[in-house]
Amino acid sequence: MEETLVNLRILAKLQPFQRLNTRRTLFQITPKRKFVPEWLSRWWEGSSRESDFGRIRDVYLSAFDHMNENMRTHLEESTKGLRSLKKTYEDDETMLARLDNLIESVQTTCTESL
Repeated sequence: MEETLVNLRILAKLQPFQRLNTRRTLFQITPKRKFVPEWLSRWWEGSSRESDFGRIRDVYLSAFDHMNENMRTHLEESTKGLRSLKKTYEDDETMLARLDNLIESVQTTCTESL
């Protein structure tokens, strides 16, 4: 459960256009590389939008399974990062729809847990 809380905290700190590395157990916000194209570094790490979204979704599913007041607070805070990702992927309608669905799921789950 600790890794879920840490990953939610990382998501809460994510700003628009920042790079989120989900390939490790604990997410990391990584600086933009000046000399390496984004597509190349993602390929090298074995990362894709699909796999990254899947890892993010898994964190939320884990959080939903361990719902308590503390988790609810972290879930609500983490939606800031999901909104930042919407700005990052503003040209990808599919990713925007998936992020909207995830934000709605968080809001619904937090409301129902009151």
